[in-house]
Amino acid sequence: MLVLGVHSGWQDAGAAVFDGSRLLAAVPLARLSGVARDGGRLPIEAIHVCLDIARIRAGDIAGLALSQGLFPGRHFRALSLPRRVGRGLRSLLGRDTPISLPDEARKHNRAKPDSLLDLGLLAGDLGLNRHVQARLYGRHEAYAMLALADAPWADDTLVFTADQTGCAARVLKYGRLAVLQEDGEGESVGQLVGLALDGLGLPDVPSLFALGLQGEPIFGEAFRAHVKVDAQGHIVTDFSAEGGAARWLRRLAEGQAPELLSASLGLLLADRFAEAIKALLERHGLRRVALAGPLLADPVLLMQLQTRLGEGVAVSAQLIDESALPLGGALALVLQQDGLEAWLRQRRPLRDAAWGRDYSGDLDPVLGNAGCRMVSRDPLHAAAALLNAGKVIAIGEGRGIGASGGVNRLVLFAGKEADLPAQVNARLDRPVWSRPTLYASRAALAELLPDWRDPALAARLAPRWAPQLPALATHPVSAEIVDELRHPLLHGLIESYKSLCWLPGLLGCAMQIGNEPALDAPSDLLRLLREGRVDYIVTDQAVWERGQ
Repeated sequence: MLVLGVHSGWQDAGAAVFDGSRLLAAVPLARLSGVARDGGRLPIEAIHVCLDIARIRAGDIAGLALSQGLFPGRHFRALSLPRRVGRGLRSLLGRDTPISLPDEARKHNRAKPDSLLDLGLLAGDLGLNRHVQARLYGRHEAYAMLALADAPWADDTLVFTADQTGCAARVLKYGRLAVLQEDGEGESVGQLVGLALDGLGLPDVPSLFALGLQGEPIFGEAFRAHVKVDAQGHIVTDFSAEGGAARWLRRLAEGQAPELLSASLGLLLADRFAEAIKALLERHGLRRVALAGPLLADPVLLMQLQTRLGEGVAVSAQLIDESALPLGGALALVLQQDGLEAWLRQRRPLRDAAWGRDYSGDLDPVLGNAGCRMVSRDPLHAAAALLNAGKVIAIGEGRGIGASGGVNRLVLFAGKEADLPAQVNARLDRPVWSRPTLYASRAALAELLPDWRDPALAARLAPRWAPQLPALATHPVSAEIVDELRHPLLHGLIESYKSLCWLPGLLGCAMQIGNEPALDAPSDLLRLLREGRVDYIVTDQAVWERGQ
């Protein structure tokens, strides 16, 4: 069954196409528009590119999964005549704006917002069959699907999700997936985090934790006094005596260093999430938890959660942001179609699933035609020598993976110099406190990070490696397994680098400039070289540097 998943929220809009449980393509709108976290409308361009990558026609789509986001007024059934006339006039003038489905549902007191939309008309406007199987999905429903896609268990599992709308919990037990709780209207810990991120000018929770590593959680008690966990494992907030969370947070932050607030809020999240999960696990007699959602998408937070939950609790996590909602929404429709037992049996891990277009074979011609100079036709040994000399390189192989390009789109450097990560951050217009990721084979990671359990969790560098890798010695390390079959170029580069200096891993970060969308296409890599963001580009054919 070919399924199209669509997210049309205020930010991180995008689309994804699945064939059953197999991901064929996924494209965030920001990747196409160049506007970071682009949204606020139906992602028509992303839908078209997904269909093109998957090499299917719109008429082939059998299922349509839509987030409860923003839609053009013509797709709503319940608009009054004056509103229809007014929106029609604005549309003629090119000033029509989409309508928020949740806002419209509240206005009409509808528990099921899908009754407000003409899904057949919407499908037809997207070029799909008007009678396609269509459904709306919830945010936490989508996150739950993503959490379970990579979880190694098929039963007896707590599914805990969190984003800026709040938290939700589901239980997978006795062959059923049941909703336990989900934050609704009113203030929540997710909304508190959203207010803090906006006030601090941070894009996401990983940035919050990275900044928090530079400070002490001196406001931890102040946060904990207003955010508690009840006996049912529900995280509750109470800022009524303070005039609301926003007012309280502004007073607390006035004149304070951002890293102190970040450290305090990070401590709150680790403590309260762990307390809530413990209560839910104990209440339902479970020892496994699958996690997903933007508020849980940080390896340091997940490491702290694992520590608080203890060795007896198994943790599986997905490091995803809101741009992954179309994937989870599509999987929710597949589950509805196939049933839970078949869905669990046929699910495929998404952690390394290919999202974007395959540019293999395109990069070298683009660089050559743009006047770049080929340094060597022996890319592995030449690039390893350059990395050993302290140079910064970019690699691009195969299909883009994930919202940030994953292991196939990286800026790489060595970890032998303590100040090199800060230099790379400066060249890429990233905050100085942004953390690199360690890339190595599974065997090497077991040696470098003895306590490392999962790619989603950070860990401490083994003390004996600290003198050789001073760039990683201070803070917890995020890591990624580099597999020879899936990532031949990067794996070969690491092995060549190891043969030069005996260090079995390289540091890297997403191919991204500042807060711009992640880079992906050959023209993006060319831009990195031309602007001096990296010193060299490595392909599976050659090493390139900027020409005259």
